[in-house]
Amino acid sequence: MDEKRISGRAIIVHEGKLVSMYREREGRVFYTFPGGRIEENETEVDCVKREVFEEFGIVVKPIKKVYIYENQRAIEHFYLSEWVSGEFGTGNGEEFQNNQTNGVYIPKLINIEEIPNLPLMPPEIASAFYNDYTNNNEELREDVKYIYGEIKK
Repeated sequence: MDEKRISGRAIIVHEGKLVSMYREREGRVFYTFPGGRIEENETEVDCVKREVFEEFGIVVKPIKKVYIYENQRAIEHFYLSEWVSGEFGTGNGEEFQNNQTNGVYIPKLINIEEIPNLPLMPPEIASAFYNDYTNNNEELREDVKYIYGEIKK
């Protein structure tokens, strides 16, 4: 079996909205949390900061890890993060290069109350975030919740 992809991801609530990436890929339409693969010699926190800046053009401060999501292919570490500065939508990562062939990427701010009706991936994290936010506001949770998900075909 191949080694699992290890990623760092951010949960950023800004003015009551969730920072997300709208995606269209291989006939699918969905939203994702900011983040990506941890590079060699990079910490989870450094990965979150780098990926968010590349994807969205904003500087974030990761506050605390709130979720670990694992499936057959990946382990993703989700950090509640504070938007520090930057202009939303000015990312210049590989997602926005003219020669990229990985579908459509559009930075979006989504209303938190819409999350149950949106294809936000992974759905297990979307659901946990929505429930924690509804119950605890922006603090989300005190502990790290581990969630194992099945890959949907």
